[in-house]
Amino acid sequence: MKVNTVIIGAGISGLSTANFLSKKTSDFIIIESSNRVGGTINSSKVDGYILENGPNTVLDNNSAIQELLSDLNITDKLIYPDLKKISSRYLLINNKLEKIPLTIIEFILTPILSIFSKIKIFSELLVPRHINDTDVESFIKRRFGKEFHDNLVVPFLTGIYADTTSKMSTKSTLKKMWELEQKHGSIIIGLIKEKNKNSRAKIFTINGGLSKITELLSKKFINQLMLNAKVSSIVKFNGSYKITLNEGDDIICKNIISTIPAYSLKDLVFDDKLKNILSNVNYNPIDVFHFGFDRDSLEIKIDGFGLLTKPQDEKSFLGVLFSSNIFEHVSDKKKFLITVLAGGDRQKDLYKESPKSLERQILSEILPLLRLKSGPEFKNHFRWPEGIPSYSMTVEKLKKGIEFFEENNKGFYIIGNYHLGVSVSDCIKNSKELIETRFK
Repeated sequence: MKVNTVIIGAGISGLSTANFLSKKTSDFIIIESSNRVGGTINSSKVDGYILENGPNTVLDNNSAIQELLSDLNITDKLIYPDLKKISSRYLLINNKLEKIPLTIIEFILTPILSIFSKIKIFSELLVPRHINDTDVESFIKRRFGKEFHDNLVVPFLTGIYADTTSKMSTKSTLKKMWELEQKHGSIIIGLIKEKNKNSRAKIFTINGGLSKITELLSKKFINQLMLNAKVSSIVKFNGSYKITLNEGDDIICKNIISTIPAYSLKDLVFDDKLKNILSNVNYNPIDVFHFGFDRDSLEIKIDGFGLLTKPQDEKSFLGVLFSSNIFEHVSDKKKFLITVLAGGDRQKDLYKESPKSLERQILSEILPLLRLKSGPEFKNHFRWPEGIPSYSMTVEKLKKGIEFFEENNKGFYIIGNYHLGVSVSDCIKNSKELIETRFK
């Protein structure tokens, strides 16, 4: 088979790339090694509950995602949460839920930080800007102090990356903070000056779950999509590329757009330097549990978005999303659904436990915390052995290695959530930018 462009991978990056590329040409195909599309976007409906085993929400924060939704004619079908109902987010202090402060008064009164730590925060105005990228732990401690780092930043970033801050790149994971410091010399000054610069982006989902988006995209390209098409090798071939599938079929193409994980691409690339760099990309395992309760079992009203934990809390889970609060349609009104995330870098040993054992451990901790009178009537589990990519201090080396490879192998492009941004909205944005800049 001969085709101009082959997109490898039918996750959100690959399908978004196809969507934007289709506006320029129809001479492309998408190949996917599994029997389903969506990648880490994985929704299901079980016993009346709508479950997200991957990303739970998407942020409407760039023009690319808005264009994609418009192309699918689903802009008016998006579901947004009531921001007032989910504004509260909680941490554990002395094994009790404590609201993260959102106002000056709440900040003054919160027990999450000591008086000394609250005062120290304002010394950030005097801290010189960083010259080079540094790990998140060092960056935050230098600017805001240890307590601010340990009690606020660690649980927040753990909820996104499931990683350890001493390993994480500030420039790649705290992009906004890094940019404010670099531009204004102080994050606090930057926040004040740019307070009204951007409107607040909204999170959303769609009825049936986020997989509905990838399903609609796959239907749009049904005649250009190959499932169960696993690539066994990629080689240069007479000024083009030859992709060989496991079945022995060959595809000759001018362009390749790889959207697959680093651990998959490393086995296919023909460049030893890139292969070595990709081999060093770490993915943190994640266990996703869903528990459904009868609302009558709630002794107290549980409001807000969810709960995050810190290492010193010594819990067997990273965080809890109050799913029925965020989106009421995910369960019957008489039911209450929560999503629990466990694992990550700090809890890697938990991955060795059986799901049932981990489930019992998590429930023994969560039931008293949320003051639930009885156990769940519904349970569901999904395990990601290689869940969330780590944005470590080597991510800049990774980016440069990919750029060098692309410069020396014209027509071979590499995008994905392991070096250009981990969120769904990042993946869609990067897909559009690739097509706009490389396929004119």
